[in-house]
Amino acid sequence: MEIKKKVLGNLERAYATAIMELNDELHYIIASEGETQCVAYNAETLEKSIVWDTPGGTMNIIPVPGRKNEFIATQKFIPTFQAQESRIVHAKIDADNNWTVTPIMTIPYLHRFDLLLIEDKLHLIGGTLCTSKSFKDDWSDPGKIVIGQFNDDITKPFELMPIYGGITKNHGFCATTWNSKRAFFITGVEGVFIAYPPLELNNEWKVEQLFNHEISDCAICDIDDDGKPEIATIEAFHGEKGKIYKEFDGEYKVIHEYDFEFGHVVWGGILAEKPSFIIAGRKGKMETVIFQVGEDGKIIETLVDNTGGASNIAVVNLDNKDVILAANRQVAEIAIYEVSK
Repeated sequence: MEIKKKVLGNLERAYATAIMELNDELHYIIASEGETQCVAYNAETLEKSIVWDTPGGTMNIIPVPGRKNEFIATQKFIPTFQAQESRIVHAKIDADNNWTVTPIMTIPYLHRFDLLLIEDKLHLIGGTLCTSKSFKDDWSDPGKIVIGQFNDDITKPFELMPIYGGITKNHGFCATTWNSKRAFFITGVEGVFIAYPPLELNNEWKVEQLFNHEISDCAICDIDDDGKPEIATIEAFHGEKGKIYKEFDGEYKVIHEYDFEFGHVVWGGILAEKPSFIIAGRKGKMETVIFQVGEDGKIIETLVDNTGGASNIAVVNLDNKDVILAANRQVAEIAIYEVSK
C-alpha cells in the first residue's frame, strides 16, 4: 500500500469532514468546532471557497440525499460541550459558487446525525450527547436518539421526536447496513444501540441493544470478507483502546486491539481494494492507522500519519486511488492522504 500526504491548508480546531460534488466537481469540505470557518476545496484544482466564517462549532456535514449542491450541518456545538444552543443549518452553493447558509432550528446538544429518505420525504436521525448540563462534567441528564421529518421547505423548523433515551455520553454514530437492513449504530456508556428506520411513512422506528459496555465510537466492515461484518470500536469515552470485534456463535469477541490516546476516529470501508478499518487518536502519538486482514488471516496495521491528531475523516474511492480527508485538529491542519495499492 502506498500513501501520499498533501496538506491543503490550515484551520483552527479542524473537526467535521465531508466529500461531495458541488456543481458537478468533487470537493473536500472541512469545518471547525471552534468559532470559525467552514471551507471547501476543489479536489482537482485545490481552490478554496469559504462556506461560512462564523459561528463555527460544527460536528457534522451531511449532503442532502436526492439533491445537488446542498448539505445540512451543525453549528454552535462549542468546546467543551457548550452546546445548549447547537443548531442545524442548510448550506447551498449556486452556479456562480456563492454560498447561502440558512439556520433551520436549535437542537440542544445534537452531536451526530444523518439524513435519509423515507418514501421520498427527508428525515433526520440524531444522537444528543446529553439533554442538559450544569457544568462540563455533568452527565446526570442522559442523551437521546431523536428523529424528525423535514418540511417541503427544508430550511423551516420541524418537529423532533425521541425514540430512545437514557444514553449517557451519547457520542458515537455510524450509518450502515445490519441484518440486511439500513441501520444506525449509536453508542454511549450503556453500550451500542441499533436504530432501524421504517420503510414507510408513519411506521415506527425500531431500536435494539447490541453491546452493554461503554463505547465512544464504532464502525462496521466485513474486514475478513467472510460475509459477516466486524465491529471496530473506541473504548471508553474518548478512550485509549481501539478494538475489533468478530462474532463467534452469537457472541462478539475482540480479535485485535491497539492503544490510542483520546481515540476519536473510527471508520470502515474499502481502501486499496480491500476491506479496512481506520482508527485514530487525537493526542499522544496522534496515530492514524489502517487495519486490514493479510493473506495469513492476521490483521495488518499500516500507519497513515502520526503528526496530525485527526478528529474526523471522510473517504472517497476513485478510479485509480482512494482519498482520506482528515481534519487534523491538534495541529490545525487540513490534509488528504492518497492511498493506492
